[in-house]
Order: sequence, then structure tokens, then C-alpha cells
Amino acid sequence: MRAKPKPTTVTDDVRGSRPTTKRAKPETLAIFAVFALYAAFLLKLLLFSRSPGSERSINLLPFASIAQYAFSHSPGTARVAFANVAGNILIFIPLGVYASWLRPRAAAWLTMLKVASVSVAVEIIQGVFAVGASDIDDVILNCVGGLIGILAFRLLSAILRGRSRERTAMAVFSLLSMPVWVYFLFIIRLHM
Repeated sequence: MRAKPKPTTVTDDVRGSRPTTKRAKPETLAIFAVFALYAAFLLKLLLFSRSPGSERSINLLPFASIAQYAFSHSPGTARVAFANVAGNILIFIPLGVYASWLRPRAAAWLTMLKVASVSVAVEIIQGVFAVGASDIDDVILNCVGGLIGILAFRLLSAILRGRSRERTAMAVFSLLSMPVWVYFLFIIRLHM
């Protein structure tokens, strides 16, 4: 038996293989570092922006809050409604993207299940510790955001056609979004 020589440079365009290029480690480190910043901001926003016991309400009727926002004619309510609806969608788009990148071979419904599980867990924790309104509409809107993120990653993946290219694009996306997460996490005070 002859031993095969190990390649000195291996590309990782095969889905699911480990990063092996010189550029792969810094890119992967950047992605995980920015994902950690995003996750910390998400925790701060959803669980630590209110003092425990400050608010406890539960809505298990789908689309009740959204309908209340839609049919309210108060100018102040319209602004709050837009911020709530858009915010719940926008804040979970990165989670859909990152979850898709971490498990690119996973079926979209499994990735969606992970996003939904995170959202449901947050709503349960908010209800138990009275640090926000537990609302099924928030879960629905978070899932819409997660789905947008999943679809965006799938589109990016179809365009780039290669795991190393996806990683590079994710690293660039992560580094471009890093100032936003740093600003939200360390600069502004979130009191809701």
C-alpha cells in the first residue's frame, strides 16, 4: 500500500468540510465574533432592557396585537406599531442568516424550527420573569424575520456556489454589521 501525500493547500468548496485555507480561520473567527455580539445584543434587548417584574402580559391569540396596531388611528400608536412590527422582523433576520450558515446542509424547515424555538424561548422567559409582553405575534414576526434571513442566505449560497465564497461573504457581512451591534450593545441604553 502506498500512502497518499497530504495536500498542502486544500479548498473547502465542498459543503460541510472544515475550513483549511489560510484565510478561513480569520474569516470564521470574524463571523463567530460578530455573531456573539449580535447574540449579546439580542439578549440585552429582549431580556435585560426591562427590570424584572416591570411588565407581564400574555397574548396567545395570533394576530391580535397586529390587528390592534393596524386598526388604531392614533398617530403615536402608529409609530409604536411600526417600530414593533418592523423591529420584530428585522432583529431576527441575522439569526436566520447565521443559523443557515452554521448548518448549510440542514433543511430550511429545520433551520426555521431553530429560529422559532429561540423566539418561543424568549417569549416564555419574558413571561416567567415579567420582563416584557409574551405575545404570539412576536413569535410570528420573529419567524418572518428568520425566514427572510434563511431565504437571503439560500439566495446568496446559490449565487456564490461554494462554501469558501459563502464564508468570505459572511465574514464581510459580519464585519460590516459589527459597528451596528457594538453601538446597540455598548453605546445606547435600552429602556423599554
